[in-house]
This record gives sequence, structure tokens and C-alpha cells, in this order.
Amino acid sequence: MLDNHLATFITVADSGSFLAASEKLFISGNAVAKQVNLLENDLNIKLFTRSTQGLKLTPAGKLIYDEAKKLTRHVGQVLAKARELQEKQESVLRVGVSLMNPVNLFLNRFNRIAPGHDMRLEIVPYEDTPASFGVMLDGLGNKVDFICCTYDNTFWGDRFSVWKLDDLPVRLTMRRGHPLAAKDRLTPNDLIGQTVRLRRRNLSASNDPLHDYLMGVPGIRLKEYDYVEYGDFNALSASDELMTSFDTWSAVHPLLATLPVQWDFTSPYGLIYAKRPSEDMKKLLELLDAANQSKGSDDPN
Repeated sequence: MLDNHLATFITVADSGSFLAASEKLFISGNAVAKQVNLLENDLNIKLFTRSTQGLKLTPAGKLIYDEAKKLTRHVGQVLAKARELQEKQESVLRVGVSLMNPVNLFLNRFNRIAPGHDMRLEIVPYEDTPASFGVMLDGLGNKVDFICCTYDNTFWGDRFSVWKLDDLPVRLTMRRGHPLAAKDRLTPNDLIGQTVRLRRRNLSASNDPLHDYLMGVPGIRLKEYDYVEYGDFNALSASDELMTSFDTWSAVHPLLATLPVQWDFTSPYGLIYAKRPSEDMKKLLELLDAANQSKGSDDPN
């Protein structure tokens, strides 16, 4: 906002010489002297007296220097307030994203509600390891506003809040060379004699329909896990085991195939966020709620 020549003049006055100012401005000493000369010509005022001892401000130059410094501080304050106003008007939402927990499904919804509301997303990547996922959870409301993933209704306890986006069908993933991978859709009979990896039953849950169902099918071997990380996909690609999964995981590993199964089991999928969300997060949730209500009112059923 300030004239470049005036800013150069202030730097020269603070530095005491053209050469010292040039080092701060990263231009040549001749270029600095030329800018000061042009400013003096424009103002028709002599700003410096030049001698072998260096530069000294003239009385007129000292007056302009003092006022220019005040102007610089004022401009800085104005710009800071302007940026603050802009930040208040624009909602920036930080979303944690990993290979296994992408943001694609949320983006479909976000792109419908965000236009006209000055909202934008900032991606915060993290690794698919228990430690990194734990850091993301601990950072909710601080480092990130939310993450998108499947969840157990009783898993989060009182630590976090959840906004449900959808129910994702439970699929089965296996290596592409597996005998079942050539099928378009699996049936429960296809699982007889197979080893199926699935998440450990949540002890706090009153029931787990998928566990109960698989345990009731004779000939299925169950192998439980607490957390899936990328190394588990590598291991799966080198085995004949099957693993329960979701469409959000279908692009995680190129050597694996994910198939639908002839059953009705699903898992809730949505936004995991802090119990005390930021104002921007609250704004997003309000828009999501409004969009849901509008969709419901338009539903002829």
C-alpha cells in the first residue's frame, strides 16, 4: 500500500547508507540511490545530506521520515484488521485425511452446501497407524476440526461427537488372485471354509450382528483385529484370507479386490469432531443439518 520509493527511503534512513539499505532490500546500492533520488525529485524536497561520513536526514527529511514511520505503523494495523475481518468471514475447516479415511464421500455433500457460505477445506494428512490416528483424535478441535471414517456407535464414548453422513455396506476384501475374486458378488455359502478377518467385538456393545451372523455360519474361521493399518493390506495380498471392509478402502491397495456380499450389514460413516467444536465447525454442522431437513421435506415418501 505504501509507495515503494517511500519504503526504500525509510530503510535508507534506518540503515544510514545506500549500501547497508541495499543488503536489507536485496537490490544494488545504485538502485537504492536511484529510488531515493526519484522520491526527492517527485517531492521537490532534499531528504538527505550526503558526505564521506554517510547520509544524514535534512530537517525536512526528518519530518517526512517521522510521519512516514507513523503511516507505516497505521497501514500495518489497517492490513491486520482487514485480514482479521476476512478470516472471520471465511470459514476454514481442517480435515484429517489418510489413505484409509479419505474425504471423498464428505466432499460430495460439502460441494453442495459450501457455495455462497465462504467455506473452504484445509487437508491435514496423517498415516494409517494406531499412533497417528490417536494423534488425530487427540487433536480434534485443535489441530484439526474433524475426520471422516466408519465408526462403532459405542466406540467413541464421551470423548468425541459424531455427525452421521451415511451407512456404508460391509464388503469383503481379498487378494486379486483369490478364487473368489472373480465373482461379481459373494454369498454366505462362498465363505464356508474361509478365514475372515474382522474387527474385534466391542465389549461395550450390547450386540454385534455381523459377529453373531458369521459365528452362526458353520465352517467360517474368524480372525479378529483391533485396528487395520496399511501393513495389514500388504499381508492380506499375500494370503488367502478375507477381510471385512468398505468402499472407502477399495483404492487403498492395488493388489486387492473388494466385493459386495449378499447381506444387509452396514456400518455408520460420518464426521468425528470435538465435543466443543470451533465456530467454523458449528457453522458446517448447521449447514449439514439444514441440508438434511431440506432433503427430508422434498422427499415424496
